Amino acid sequence: MFKRALVAASIAAAFAAPAFADVSIGGSAEMDLFYRTNNTPDGDGKFLEEIAIVVNVDGSDKLDNGSTLKWRLAQKVATDWRYDSWGNREAWIGYADSWGEIRFGNQFTNLYLTQDWPYGAKGQGGLFAEPPIQGFASGITYASPNFNGFSFNLGYDLGTGGKDGKAYEVVGHFTTGGLSIDAGYAATDDASSSGAGNGSGYRLTYAEGTSETVTFAGARYAFDNGFNVTGAWKRQELETAAAGSHEQDFYLVRGGYSFGKHSLSLGYQLVAESEAAGVEQDNEIQQVAFQWDYSISKNSVAFLQIRHNMYDNEGQALGPFWVNRDGWADGKDSTRILVGTWTGF
Repeated sequence: MFKRALVAASIAAAFAAPAFADVSIGGSAEMDLFYRTNNTPDGDGKFLEEIAIVVNVDGSDKLDNGSTLKWRLAQKVATDWRYDSWGNREAWIGYADSWGEIRFGNQFTNLYLTQDWPYGAKGQGGLFAEPPIQGFASGITYASPNFNGFSFNLGYDLGTGGKDGKAYEVVGHFTTGGLSIDAGYAATDDASSSGAGNGSGYRLTYAEGTSETVTFAGARYAFDNGFNVTGAWKRQELETAAAGSHEQDFYLVRGGYSFGKHSLSLGYQLVAESEAAGVEQDNEIQQVAFQWDYSISKNSVAFLQIRHNMYDNEGQALGPFWVNRDGWADGKDSTRILVGTWTGF
């Protein structure tokens, strides 16, 4: 009798249990094995490996008024040079409806995401898609609905530590047929974003009289015959009370062709000479990048990537804007040859 009562109570509790919000786990896993020249202070080459696993935990709940409450907790598990704690990559809560979506918390800027992919894809992100303004640690962002192919994003960072430093962005996107156009602007106010990275971006460091800006424009076109072309430009500017003004332009072009399980791309980048108070600094960088992708399943791809960086002169300074240039010794040309796999889950 006692056992039957327990079974009946368990069944009743199961049917009476409240509905839970939807939770899903997704992400990606990438393996890179590569050889890089100029990888020591003496300019010698070296074989290296990197494993990058991104885990996204996403949740959503349909509210009584018809809106959706959403949240994400994400982390990138990297190689031995970085072990980040959960939420350093992304940790936000948002609300979505027909009017768009608003998010609060630690999140990427839309401008960075756009520069990173699709423009910085195929090995071109190291020069083009790096900070200064990569993420909002204390962010409030808004994503609009799609208006006949046009949408926009707004973002604002409250700053950290009770200081006055802030950051903001405005980004627009337009797509019609095979054409896509993207443009945006991001800036800091009384802050520098060159502090310690937090996985989703660089936390703002209070610095009165310091400002950084990024202006970006890009376009892509996908033809019906498998060919595609991409072009983009951005300008970064820095103003400090002590060092004055700096600015630098970045240019990117790329062509690609897809057939069957294969995809080929060839790109060129120019990091023009920076200017300090209007004086050119003789620190130009050029890059050629090639990538061959081969689909090994509906979720996975294997790839070969080759990129080569060229400098005006050995020993040249890089200027105030950090770039991932593949080399160790300043101003010495460098080549990276990489094979890897990427899978989404």
